[in-house]
Amino acid sequence: MASLQQPPQLVGAVFERAPASAPKTFTPFSQGPSKAGFPQAQHRSQKKSAFARAREAQADRRERDHVPAVVPAKVPATDKVDVKEEADDWRAQISRENELRVSAMTDEERQEEQREILERFGPGIGDILKKVREARATTAASAIPSALSTPSSTRPASRASKQLRFAEVTPNDVHVYESAPPSPRKKALALPAPDARDQDVVSLPPLSTPQAPPSEPEEGTPEYIRSRFFPSAPANNPDLAWMEDTPPPNSSTSAPDLLRFDLVGNPLAAPLHASLPTHLGLHHHAPDADGVQRAGYTLTDVFTTAHSSVRAQRVAGMRMLAGVARWIGAVARGDADLVPGTLKATEVGELKTRVLATGISALAERGALGVHAVEVVWECVVGWAAAEDALDVDVEPDMEGVELGSKEDALPLKQLLPQIVAALSTQSESPDSSASARILAILHRLARQTNEIATEIVSTPNLITSLFRTFLLTDSATANPAALDLLTTLASSTRANAQILTPPADALLRFVATLPPPPGSAALLTKTLTFYKTLAAYGLYAHVASTAHLQLAAVAEYLLTPNDSADKRLMRVSWLGVLEGWIVCATDPHATTPEHEILWSQVVAWGWNQDILALRERLSVAQEDWGTWAALWRAESAWLEGARVNGVRGGEAERAECVSAIKAEFEDAENGKEHAVVKGALVAFAAVLNDFGMGGAAKLRALGRLAEVLMASMRLWIACLPPAADGPLPAPPFSLPFAQLSDLCAQLVSHPLWVRLPKSGPGYVLYRPPARMLAVYLRLSQRLPDVSADVWMAQALSILGRLMPGDEESALQATEDVLALVTPQWAHARGLAFGVPQELWDRGAVGIVKPFLVRAVQPQDDVCIGPWCATPGSIKRATTLRLPVVTSSQRRRDHGHGLPLRRDWTLSPLDHLLRSGTSPVFNNLPTGWDASEVEVTRATLLLTKIAREVAVRYSFSEFVLSKEEAVFGCMKVFMLEHGQPHIGNSSEEVFRDAAVGRLMDDLLAPYTATASSSSTTEEAVPPSPVIPSPPAQPDLEDVAVGFLGAGTPFYQYYTDFVALYDAISFAHPTFARLLLPPTAMRYAPDYRRHLWNDFAHVLKSVRVEPGDVVTADLGEYLWPVEDDVQMIGAYLRALVNGGLTGFLRMVATHHVACSIWPDLRAGGVGEERAEKLLRVVLDQAAKEAVREVVCYRQAREGRVQVAPGCFELSEEVKRVRLEYVERVGGERFVSRVEGLLG
Repeated sequence: MASLQQPPQLVGAVFERAPASAPKTFTPFSQGPSKAGFPQAQHRSQKKSAFARAREAQADRRERDHVPAVVPAKVPATDKVDVKEEADDWRAQISRENELRVSAMTDEERQEEQREILERFGPGIGDILKKVREARATTAASAIPSALSTPSSTRPASRASKQLRFAEVTPNDVHVYESAPPSPRKKALALPAPDARDQDVVSLPPLSTPQAPPSEPEEGTPEYIRSRFFPSAPANNPDLAWMEDTPPPNSSTSAPDLLRFDLVGNPLAAPLHASLPTHLGLHHHAPDADGVQRAGYTLTDVFTTAHSSVRAQRVAGMRMLAGVARWIGAVARGDADLVPGTLKATEVGELKTRVLATGISALAERGALGVHAVEVVWECVVGWAAAEDALDVDVEPDMEGVELGSKEDALPLKQLLPQIVAALSTQSESPDSSASARILAILHRLARQTNEIATEIVSTPNLITSLFRTFLLTDSATANPAALDLLTTLASSTRANAQILTPPADALLRFVATLPPPPGSAALLTKTLTFYKTLAAYGLYAHVASTAHLQLAAVAEYLLTPNDSADKRLMRVSWLGVLEGWIVCATDPHATTPEHEILWSQVVAWGWNQDILALRERLSVAQEDWGTWAALWRAESAWLEGARVNGVRGGEAERAECVSAIKAEFEDAENGKEHAVVKGALVAFAAVLNDFGMGGAAKLRALGRLAEVLMASMRLWIACLPPAADGPLPAPPFSLPFAQLSDLCAQLVSHPLWVRLPKSGPGYVLYRPPARMLAVYLRLSQRLPDVSADVWMAQALSILGRLMPGDEESALQATEDVLALVTPQWAHARGLAFGVPQELWDRGAVGIVKPFLVRAVQPQDDVCIGPWCATPGSIKRATTLRLPVVTSSQRRRDHGHGLPLRRDWTLSPLDHLLRSGTSPVFNNLPTGWDASEVEVTRATLLLTKIAREVAVRYSFSEFVLSKEEAVFGCMKVFMLEHGQPHIGNSSEEVFRDAAVGRLMDDLLAPYTATASSSSTTEEAVPPSPVIPSPPAQPDLEDVAVGFLGAGTPFYQYYTDFVALYDAISFAHPTFARLLLPPTAMRYAPDYRRHLWNDFAHVLKSVRVEPGDVVTADLGEYLWPVEDDVQMIGAYLRALVNGGLTGFLRMVATHHVACSIWPDLRAGGVGEERAEKLLRVVLDQAAKEAVREVVCYRQAREGRVQVAPGCFELSEEVKRVRLEYVERVGGERFVSRVEGLLG
């Protein structure tokens, strides 16, 4: 036994005496082989007796008790050792022979041998040799004799006196786990070291003996071959790099991962990584690269655990991932900071995508794993989006009626939605309320993102069925109202989605039929009615009103009972809303899908009007009932509007019945409920408007709720009026505070809140109620006898700029009414028809451009947004009930929707003329429309002029065409000739038409320097009233985006414009004036270079006087002084060559003189350049140019001085400039300017 090598042990060697013979054991089976595979039984006659076996056992015990002394002896060599030494001998011999053979070779022979080896064994022979060498080294290291293989020189004298002890253990060798002690009452302790005087202790030597480093390279390595056979070769030969061992990763110097998480996914502070105790469960992972076991799980650990094949580990990993997702959401919204050196800000989105994919993969799992997976996906979809929404003050968490945005376009919907179907199936078998609620929240958030995602949800197989089965087709106590919210959102996304949801809607009648609603389930009935209202907005599912008319009658009876709980209040609003929708459907049965789903006769028979009026008695004037009042007035208005179409004599009897019921309440200032509600809403609306401040979603929402009340009251007043064809209104049906409403709407239309209209995101949906209120007021104002046509036109032109997407029907009606007002008599009476030929009035005047204005309001034929209140026309055309989202990379006007209209919307017909080849307007012109290009241009400019004059007259300055918009609009007129063949007949050019030219001059006149009070000249006439510019006026580049789009720069458009001027203008004065605005100093120097350098030859034809320049301040062309070297050279060249006149000569003289004279020069202008410019002017320029440069003066502040005032110098300035000339050029230059400066 002593010759066998034993593995290392922690105890001393225990020696037992070898038995004299094989142990005697008793077995009841035969030791021979068995054919059947089972032991063979022996007969008892062949076995030893019990007495014999007892005697043998006693003899064995005596023999074991006698232990002989241990005598040291040499260990005989075994055959195995001999075989190893023999193998080492022949390997060494072969190695020596190979070395001798290689040393005798020449360099050519060695290279040939290498080539043959590579050809024979392939390029991987190096790796094979390396692996053999490593295996040999490992074998040699394991074969080193251990101290345990050497027998001890002593052994105990007897078994009784033998003592067994562990080897000496230091405290550093023992780790005590506080969380798992051996016993709750005592701690595990290491045994003390043995007594040094004890002679019976067997001590174990160290397990390993330090090896001396090799004195020479290992055989077979590249360094060994080089030093042995090629000592003169360099140590690091790149040709032998393929033979080098791959260096191991430098784990000892790698920094530990600073981003670590606890078991719930919360990040751990870096100082805690090494100090937290092990009983917290934060060390159950692989050590770091440096071999240290730190507390907390890295992202790699978390993902590895979340994909573990052990379910318990996967559950723990998924729980940590939920916390990680929550943390990255906090980082995204700024509530948490990234640990320096861990993640980059750009990597947060990638990490979220990875976390989401892991959560999706486990959605369908049962038990805790599936629950945590749902939590992970919820954090990545709902929690993340809610965090982003919280950063936007214009966004509310529960915002509906608009697409929230395309932030989640990259979501893997193809994988997520089928997994949700599987998860719903799992939840139906083992329901978990928290997981179910999160699944609904995930789907609802996705449905609110975009209409495309909502379509994906509806189109996913079995998803809608699973929703109904899991959340709605259950007991009322377990049905989830949030599922109905989801269905409503999906239905509002597109008409196609609403049609898909129509068949399963019958299942929801169970909530209508259960009255009174069970405790806690009133929301099911409320949200079911809201869902039916959404379908009715498309003209869908209206037949349910007849299918369930008995149940609906019971609902009406229940709601008319005197109970004003919050649940019943919400239920009343939903009931009135669905009645309004079905009444609109019955107004025109041909507009429903399919047709005749509901008839007006049915509506009359069911007595809905009586139910609506009866509900008034149950409402109070408290503010919590104002929303119910608004819904009631809307439903009653729909009834009266339908009666006007379907009733006898235009619904005269129905109007009389309604007026008799409500008139007293509207006019009784003391006790009238309706009067109190309207008055309270007016006061509250004005208070919110005055205290709007910086705005925000909360204030806009409050403003919207009040606007709904006011617009509903005004709509009811309009619905009570007889048809307009019956003549002037003899008396109003009932009184409303018209003066207060007018003042409030005037304040609203010009309020700064519109300036804060979000340019991107979904927040602009909150502006829909105020905008709709203005549209309803415009209809009311049109029927008031004390509102003149001019006032109403001013109101219409201002309100058209406030309407939002969905108000297209109102915008088109207002546009048509405005065009109808512009008659020859109306225009002549107001002095707006001067220069307009009679031919234009005979051809229809501004009515010619109506097809183009319709396209400006509604540019898309395949998309129609449903209005705030459905109409018989909208339920047939509406394709969606949600406003589109506008991202930060696009403008609202580029998203395919015309509203809100731009200030220059009246110039939009020119856009279609410029793109006549692709404009859809020319494919849908009305029958008989045959206007020419000149006539369309005349009508467009005339309408623009009228709109501007009306807006100025009634002080709607923010709706007046700006200077840049007027300039760009006139540039479009000239650009109509761009790309057209010009064979010499210039009479066909649109801009040469006399009426077009005069209208353009009239359009530009208020924006010229002569009309500006801030830029007058000494010879100018007194300034006329100028159009005030609203704050933050956009420049030409911004204005051009509306026509050119974001992809075409205005500079490209300007270069085409200058080239067109060079080609066909023949010094047209208005054409020349339009060349100048982009060359102002506030624009990039590229515009000035293009005109003054590239097209310098056209400057002589640009004859524009300072007073005719289109600018509010001539100083924008003069200051700051030009510092571009190319432009200074261009100005100087133009003066030297001569030919410049008017304002261009003044601009060139200004910048050259300000670059020369010390009293005009800016501090940064170099003295050397000034001297060179002066020499060139005095040597080469004409006498008149020299006089103007030498005598030019201009003040930086105050009015801009033009000729001759800008050439009058004081004596002191003359003296200083003469001294400067003498210093630069001596007597020769002094003699030339002495007459000017003497």
